[in-house]
Amino acid sequence: MSRHRNEGYSFWEGIVKAMGLVFGDIGTSPIYTLTVIMALIKPTESNVFGILSLIVWTLILLVTIEYAWLAMSLEQDGQGGTVVLKEILVKLLKSNRQIAFVGFLSFLGISLILGDGVITPAITILSAVEGMRLVPGLAGMHQWMIILIAALIAISLFFFQYKGTDKVAGAFGPLMVIWFITLAVSGIISIQSLPGVIKAVNPLYALSFLMHNGIAGGLILSEVILCATGGEALYADMGHLGKRPIIRAWYFVFLALVINYLGQGAFILRHPEAQNILFGMFREELNILYIPTLILTILATVIASQSLISGVYSIVYQGITTRIMPWLRISYTSSKLKSQIYLGSVNWSLMVAVVFIMLVFRRSENLAAAYGLAVTGTIL
Repeated sequence: MSRHRNEGYSFWEGIVKAMGLVFGDIGTSPIYTLTVIMALIKPTESNVFGILSLIVWTLILLVTIEYAWLAMSLEQDGQGGTVVLKEILVKLLKSNRQIAFVGFLSFLGISLILGDGVITPAITILSAVEGMRLVPGLAGMHQWMIILIAALIAISLFFFQYKGTDKVAGAFGPLMVIWFITLAVSGIISIQSLPGVIKAVNPLYALSFLMHNGIAGGLILSEVILCATGGEALYADMGHLGKRPIIRAWYFVFLALVINYLGQGAFILRHPEAQNILFGMFREELNILYIPTLILTILATVIASQSLISGVYSIVYQGITTRIMPWLRISYTSSKLKSQIYLGSVNWSLMVAVVFIMLVFRRSENLAAAYGLAVTGTIL
């Protein structure tokens, strides 16, 4: 049965729904990744090329190879995620000590994904709303107003979760297609002014950067991992759509992300003083459309939150069915897939936690380190 879970979707329908449900998080990582990194290092050509190379190869090694190819090949009744890995491994291990160690790792992995599910809506929505400061007349907007707007957006997202992930994905998918097209187009326009930036896909630039920067390079690498945030959602969300639509969609998403990051690199070399890089590039390349693009960005960050919320549902559901977690009321929201679910208690708990950390951390950059830790731990 698990091999035919995605038969209900046509080729393009599956890709569009995957973009709406799975790739919102990694699709919005260009909003903050290079902005956070460039605050830590001088924007010289060698540094920019090295960082771009690290980003491209992080997407290739961690997301494409580790998740899209390797992890997605491991499933149990169409489900993926940390609990599924534990169940597969337990059947192969004979030593009680090994089984106990795997059990410990699974609890740690679940905890990190739950943390990821809380941090993702907070950092993505906050970072997008902060882009309002580049709108003429709003430069002096107080941070508490930004937090209030971001919190109201997050609360609205959680309110509509009861409709089910299939309906949510169907509504969000077309918007994410427009978002990835916007990322690619803005990136292409920026690259045209400095075509040489394409050379950064060469892994030698990444190796050279790490060799010449020592410990500082390692610290930068810990921030580069932000470009892969949401990569773990490919595996965790597999039960919601099936394996094939997610893998197919990833190839389109990967291309759009790489083009956009290269475009941001070209923008940094032209404007080394820039602080909010993606929004600065949008304002330069798509000046007339900046406000519609900002609205699209905010919508994309709402969708980004969806991929981790859905992943948390899957993880908790698997924890309940394998008796790792206590029984919670489960609502089945699809007649096609039994794995499409809604857990009210989890939904409202996540909402309270998201609003709470928005109030505590206040700014998106303050959340970056915690976000990187959760993602790095999950991938590890």
